[in-house]
Amino acid sequence: MFKKPFTLISSQVDKLFELPMIKELERKHPKFVGFLHDRLGVQGFFGLPFTTLLIAVFVNFAVLSELSEHIVNSPGMKAVDTSVTMFFFNLRTDLLSSAIYYFTQLGSVYGVGFTFVTAMGVLLLKGKWHHGVALLVSVLGSGISIYFTKAYFHRERPMDVGYYDLSSFSFPSGHAAGSVALVGMLCILIYQERDQIKAASAWLWLGLLYILLIGFSRIYLGVHFLTDVAGGYLLGSLWVMVALSLLEFLLLHQRRNRHSV
Repeated sequence: MFKKPFTLISSQVDKLFELPMIKELERKHPKFVGFLHDRLGVQGFFGLPFTTLLIAVFVNFAVLSELSEHIVNSPGMKAVDTSVTMFFFNLRTDLLSSAIYYFTQLGSVYGVGFTFVTAMGVLLLKGKWHHGVALLVSVLGSGISIYFTKAYFHRERPMDVGYYDLSSFSFPSGHAAGSVALVGMLCILIYQERDQIKAASAWLWLGLLYILLIGFSRIYLGVHFLTDVAGGYLLGSLWVMVALSLLEFLLLHQRRNRHSV
């Protein structure tokens, strides 16, 4: 499944390495060019999949670090957070707040746990244990990261506007991270199996809408700032990238074993 995009990129890379200029460079520096070619190949996990993972993780981590730094030190960012929080607080109604409160519970530990167990059961029944392992890494990694990141930043939640009380710290949003790590990962798995799943496009759009609404619900209810949600999305995305790369490794290893039999 995941082999197609990697193979497509790698085939273009092979053409690049056939250029006379690259051939001349290879003649002068064979080890260096060989190293570059191996890093962009699909013969194993430590080729293009690992290179892609490193780039994606680095970019995501850099953005998350920059966002975190601005949250801690920038008065301007805090002003934006406060303005957005107060904007939705002033629009809040009892009926809509109650509905959104119940909806946001889907992103709680219990909601995520139920969805995760259900999805894992389906994957295992279909014999897709590789996908189950990847989903586990995405969700568990995100959850552990949220715990330690909240403890590190010690950011207090919005004051006096929360629809309900929470004792944990604010940054990043665990609901936002969990929605991406779980539902975002499931959406990608559905997309890869779209030819075998009825109404796959509808499920993908529903998944994206769910992720966005979970983030919105945290801001609307006044339990998170805008940047808490953004940080949660980034952290969840980071673990999705790690999980997808692990899945690629497992599938490549499986194909290699089949070919060797």
